[in-house]
Amino acid sequence: MATTTQYDPRQSLDARLRQAGASKTVYALVTPEIETVKAELLGNSGGNGPDPIRVAYLDQFRHAWTGKQNALHRRFFDTWLGWAKPMAPLDAADFPFSYPTSGASEPLFHLIADYGNRARLERFPPRLVIFRGEYEGYKAYAEACGIAVAEYERHAWRDVADAVDPKDLLCLSQPSAIDGMVWPQANAFLRRLSLRANPAQLVLDLTYVGATAEPPAETILAGAPCVSAVVISLSKPFGAYYDRIGGVFCRSENLGLFGNQWFKNLTSLQLGIRLMERFDVFAMARRYTGIQGSVAEHAGRALGLALTPADVFILAQATAGAENDPDLAAYLTRAPGAVDSRPRLCLTPGMAERIGMAGANSGTLS
Repeated sequence: MATTTQYDPRQSLDARLRQAGASKTVYALVTPEIETVKAELLGNSGGNGPDPIRVAYLDQFRHAWTGKQNALHRRFFDTWLGWAKPMAPLDAADFPFSYPTSGASEPLFHLIADYGNRARLERFPPRLVIFRGEYEGYKAYAEACGIAVAEYERHAWRDVADAVDPKDLLCLSQPSAIDGMVWPQANAFLRRLSLRANPAQLVLDLTYVGATAEPPAETILAGAPCVSAVVISLSKPFGAYYDRIGGVFCRSENLGLFGNQWFKNLTSLQLGIRLMERFDVFAMARRYTGIQGSVAEHAGRALGLALTPADVFILAQATAGAENDPDLAAYLTRAPGAVDSRPRLCLTPGMAERIGMAGANSGTLS
């Protein structure tokens, strides 16, 4: 019996985006600078044996019984604290427990799952609170753990800060996954939430720190009293998504992540340290904002959208109401109907082609 494939209009929209050098999903941009650092880290293995760089690289995995590997993640976190300070200063003394992780997804899932387990032990109904249009992983992880999710409009942040249940858990990204912009009210929200006598705890997701070209008007208030954990990743700033370089700073010990101080990826940590030492927190975005603008202009013409570059250097957003295709605009809008909500898209496919990192058969730009 013959079967028919149901037409999915999203496939057609995805094809149009790809042809314009864009995508709905956010992909990390791999650059020549990143591959150069990888080559420097790994060294060479020639016919006469490995060179000194490769010898040193291989040696770090040996003699585990000496404990020499134990200090690497501490060096990684110390490097991150200095690197991120112009954007998100953080006092390590306030977050004495830090764990290396596989990007940001691992700690996010652990923190949400641990919260759900605590709620069941203490016999209260767990609930995750997010702003509509936030990173979809928050909701997916919560639902996988049987945790209810409440989504609120971001423009009502004052009401959320005042009314959220003290036993709720919040997740917030800054710069924001909603639109790729530094959210101007984020610090005010964190302060207002922290001023409550018994504030709900918040996981602050800083995965886009390192992906903006300029310091914000006010550095991110990462150490606000309501912040119970700070999640970091180098995936988007450095195009290192599949290298899984990340970590989390916690105010209290997390037994689920405790073993990560030993179960860690030495190559990823070494790469992260070298990248942060080579490029300051604004360097990669500064290098590629010109290409970001050019690709945004091209994609906008191709798609009938009035695009402007976002703060995050691989993203763009459309001017509200300035589009010729309502279906495409709705597809790209993360919080439809919300105040100031705009279509947001990723420019990585087109930017990769412009810098010669797209591969042989992925041409999209003329």
